[in-house]
Amino acid sequence: GLQNAVKETLKSERLKADLITNVSHDIKTPLTSIINYVDLLKREDIQDPKIRGYIEVLDNKSKRLKQLTEDLVEASKASTGALTVNREKIGMCQLVDQALGEYEEKLEARKLTVVPSLPEGETYVYADGRHLWRVIDNLLGNCAKYAMEGTRIYLELVRGKGQVTLSIK
Repeated sequence: GLQNAVKETLKSERLKADLITNVSHDIKTPLTSIINYVDLLKREDIQDPKIRGYIEVLDNKSKRLKQLTEDLVEASKASTGALTVNREKIGMCQLVDQALGEYEEKLEARKLTVVPSLPEGETYVYADGRHLWRVIDNLLGNCAKYAMEGTRIYLELVRGKGQVTLSIK
């Protein structure tokens, strides 16, 4: 009975993953057209600032939808154990500095002050850089969106006993 239950669960997970992959693919096709047409509109010499604003919103939202679609596929792969992981040596301090650099304007716009606590020298981990970047990007994105304006973001990187801990509060 237990083996049958496990088989059914695995089959159900595979079907769910296939459904997500197929739906995502079906969404990506028209979305790619939308992104391309928005890109063409951005190249036009449109003087009306209101219309330029609309085009900018379309550009941002279509790119966000594309990212969400890709995230959905990645999450589906992760839940079924089919996510590819390419481990490599990564400098965490450098990765955190790059991420903070990318979010500097967004954080300043909301009057958020980053209080970093990074160890001296570089701190290395063996991880998939792409996935690790997405985690840090997601965390800082949430800070930029949801932190109370005018507050601090405490970012701490700690080395110890064969592990590295990144904490964002």
